[in-house]
Amino acid sequence: MFTLGLVVALIAIAAAVLFALRAPERPNLASAAEAADVLLPSSEFLDAAEAVSFYEAALRAAGNNTAYQVALAQAHLQLARTGDETTHVPAAEAVLASALDRDPDNVHALLLQGVVLNKLHRFEDARDLADGLLAQYPSLADAHALRIDALVELGEYDEAVAAADLMQSVRPGLPSYARVAYLREHYGDTDGAIAAMRMAVDAGAAGTEERAWAVTELAALYLGKAKVDIARFLYEGVLDERPSFAPAVAGLGHVALVQGDAQASIDYLNQAYRLTPSDGFLELLADAYEVVGDTDAADRTRERVLDGLAAARAMGEIVDMEEADYLLDLDRDVEHALRMAKAQVERRPGHLHANETMAWALLKNGRAAEGIPYIEHALRLNTGDAMVHFRAARVYEAADQTAEAQRHLRIALDGNLHIESGASAEEARRLLASLSGSSAPVRSARLDG
Repeated sequence: MFTLGLVVALIAIAAAVLFALRAPERPNLASAAEAADVLLPSSEFLDAAEAVSFYEAALRAAGNNTAYQVALAQAHLQLARTGDETTHVPAAEAVLASALDRDPDNVHALLLQGVVLNKLHRFEDARDLADGLLAQYPSLADAHALRIDALVELGEYDEAVAAADLMQSVRPGLPSYARVAYLREHYGDTDGAIAAMRMAVDAGAAGTEERAWAVTELAALYLGKAKVDIARFLYEGVLDERPSFAPAVAGLGHVALVQGDAQASIDYLNQAYRLTPSDGFLELLADAYEVVGDTDAADRTRERVLDGLAAARAMGEIVDMEEADYLLDLDRDVEHALRMAKAQVERRPGHLHANETMAWALLKNGRAAEGIPYIEHALRLNTGDAMVHFRAARVYEAADQTAEAQRHLRIALDGNLHIESGASAEEARRLLASLSGSSAPVRSARLDG
């Protein structure tokens, strides 16, 4: 199972872990690099809002100053990770555009611009920017990181693996290990992904945002293997170091839902959303409301997800695949969803989830047989993603390929589909019983501690 928000996590790491940046002198500004007057790799502003205010004032006083502008953009991106993206991502984009107008070759501004491009799902542009930087600076690890993230999202996985190997040779550490973990997960090597993410955790400094991300993603990997107690322990450990780290709070909400305490899940997920508005939290929250029988709250929450996607689109983010996938799950606007899915699979034909979404869209439009090549392409790396196997089963069942449908239902259930979606797991058990010609229920997977 691909972990929730891992791409966002990697982009956050890319934004926080920058090539050493010489910052201008400044008064008493709370910063991790205050003593050295340098934003070092893995540094973060202790008070990003104060940093924004300071650098805005400094720019008003000093006029356009590239170093001030880059620091301001970095502060905006830090705030975007923990607050209102629709305010702070465009602000960062605008200030970087101004900085690059003045100094088109500024490495630090270009790296941050690459982070913004990936955030806006402009992956081709981010890849090209990274290629340009690496042509001049082959050992610039952060440019390697930008390139890997873009390649993964373009579905160019073999090239991303080669790039990750190169990044590790240039600068082993948390950012490179985290990307290795993500790629191993794509290739179905969950144990290898856990090993790499443990290395990322060990490479991070206690209390920092990047280490909190790594521990949270490690917890999600264990949760995907139904190691629920380990996942909960890790989420709680993150919150001991960073009590307001929203992804860890949401992780506890996911654990509670899996363990059958939907009300606790609702409480955790609402808390997480108050800390950091994220559509990913809302999607799980809607599921929790369904479990407690509050369908009105579930429907309202799903509308909030769609509102969030619309806001992201207005900000300039390309969300066709995400919106198509969500609409298809809701059985809404399925023809429009198919058009968006088609545009994305044409744009990045190797991408696993783009192919999965295209197959799902064809099924929902009554064209299941046409979806088979796409779902098979989505399965080609043997990721072990239970939801993909569940959707494959639905496609094969609708295309009258019963044996294949049964096979994929068993794989999905054995792969802990209930962790990703309890409702889908129940549907899978019912469908498998029906296709097997048996009224006996299919046994649920056991949760290991």
